[in-house]
Amino acid sequence: KKMKFGFVNLTLDFLDEEELITAQKIAGDAKKFFTDEMKVSIIESAPSINSREMSKAAWKLFKSENVDAVVIFNGTFSTGEVAAEIFRNIDCPYLIWGIEEFAIKKHSFTGSMVGAMPQGSILANFGKKFSFVYGNVSKQNVQDKIKVFVNAVRAISYLKEASIGVIGMRPDGFEISDFDELAIKNIFGTTITKLSMYSFTNVIKSITEKEISEDMKKQQEIFNIPKENLEESRGLSRVYLAVKKVVEERKIQAYAPDCWPELRDIDKTPICPANGRMCAEGIMASCECDVNGALTLLIEYAMTKGTPWLADLVNYIEEKDAILFWHCGNGPYNTASSKPKIERVFGGLAETSSSKAGVATVVRLNAIRGKYTIHASLGEVVDNDLYLKGSNLTIKMNSGNMGFIESLLCNGIPHHNGIVYGDIIAEVKEFANLMNIPAVIF
Repeated sequence: KKMKFGFVNLTLDFLDEEELITAQKIAGDAKKFFTDEMKVSIIESAPSINSREMSKAAWKLFKSENVDAVVIFNGTFSTGEVAAEIFRNIDCPYLIWGIEEFAIKKHSFTGSMVGAMPQGSILANFGKKFSFVYGNVSKQNVQDKIKVFVNAVRAISYLKEASIGVIGMRPDGFEISDFDELAIKNIFGTTITKLSMYSFTNVIKSITEKEISEDMKKQQEIFNIPKENLEESRGLSRVYLAVKKVVEERKIQAYAPDCWPELRDIDKTPICPANGRMCAEGIMASCECDVNGALTLLIEYAMTKGTPWLADLVNYIEEKDAILFWHCGNGPYNTASSKPKIERVFGGLAETSSSKAGVATVVRLNAIRGKYTIHASLGEVVDNDLYLKGSNLTIKMNSGNMGFIESLLCNGIPHHNGIVYGDIIAEVKEFANLMNIPAVIF
């Protein structure tokens, strides 16, 4: 959905009318950037706010509109009780915005920063987190900071609205896939819905041969399927269409499936290619019932609108000083360096591919004894070698590869990591700040 930001322009009416008009214009430029460039709806009760009563009207409007964040724009000097009235009544991410002394040539005090500085103290006393930006919106560094804030808020809001479907149960021994459902609801607001493997298998059986034949046309467009594997690949279509049906019926934004041993090894119809296809379509799919992995993918997707995927850290390639991430065949086809091939990987058919070159961010939202941490690192995907059957991604981490591995281990981060193209390190930091979650940036 389109996000809504509450916006207040704080001023004091004892200033010259010319300064108040200028402050409103600068605030208007800021609002225009949000609406035109960030595609955010602006909710405001008045062009300027200068009293507790006006603040009261503002927060009541914001609550009724269920805003995703509130921007406190300090157009001029204001006193603390005006902002405090909003802070104490709305729980959401805040952006405190200060501007320069714009009437300094006239030697006239406007006082935006004198109004902004106490707001940090007020929010700290209320136990609330915020972000800060300084300067006119025409400046590139200001625009960049706002984009980071908007992307972080988008991830926070998306998690609140999202529902993750857990299909089946985790494989034995995958303790890292365990999760605390109530902690997730409390911290992120995400809904967890369950579907037994028995129920999912019945959905798979309900898919018709006609539906499969139609999907096989799409499969042959996105995958290289050798002739000898065409008939067996119908099972991949069957599983994909079943997943799609569950997603639509349950209205879920992500799912964490029990992918083996039942589907992959017993039924010989791996869900891996379906997972990659769903990620490419904007429905996040983790593996091995890894719910925190699914949360990670939702964050990456909300921040980038790109195609993340969940992979195992499997190898340090010493001669290339690079790391190999891999999974059984769930790599999204739209991030592969060439058309993925359908071949036998473990118990049944899956895809073999290698990811394209480019800058990528490796992220994991993780919980240790109920307390969440987010780990992130930037790297460069460097080649398209096929080291293993399945989905391959070779990456050089900017801060060092062995150091990255040690950082994961020492911070209790498991082998499952979400990888997305682009640099979202600033967004991850902002997300962690606004959610009051420790961030480890390596």
